[in-house]
Amino acid sequence: MKIIIAGAGEVGFHLAKLLSYESQEITLIDLDKESLVYADTHLDIKVIKGDATSISVLKEARILNSDLFISVTSSETSNITACVLAKQLGAKRTIARISNPEFINHKDEVGFTKFGIDELISPESLAAAEIELLLSQSVFNDTYEFEEGALTMLGLSLSKDAKIINKIS
Repeated sequence: MKIIIAGAGEVGFHLAKLLSYESQEITLIDLDKESLVYADTHLDIKVIKGDATSISVLKEARILNSDLFISVTSSETSNITACVLAKQLGAKRTIARISNPEFINHKDEVGFTKFGIDELISPESLAAAEIELLLSQSVFNDTYEFEEGALTMLGLSLSKDAKIINKIS
């Protein structure tokens, strides 16, 4: 599978690393030369220095033959623009990283797929949901909210031999 990733920051590098381990053909695009040099020396991928919203850069990355284009730069508008261009230039599927949860909440209403974005992802929202899930499955057995959720007190049960009982700090 040919995958193009725009953005060589933490998210982009991590994606490139995971996907390259799965023997995917990865191309990583970024403006930051140092990030690309690091990725190029540590991963078995192709790197291109340039702006992912540039048509010539996307063509250099062979967007026409790509199965997936993922834009995960720190700029939400660049991610949206890059995905729209990538889809118009032949990418089979596109994914844009966004930070505004309003876009995910109203994605069907806005119709992102109509202009070329197949999926929206928000690492911040995914992390928050994961934390919420972990807390709901943890040892906390009671919660009390104060000031409409501004402060939450958590209750838990400890065994008699728990090491933190009767400890004074």
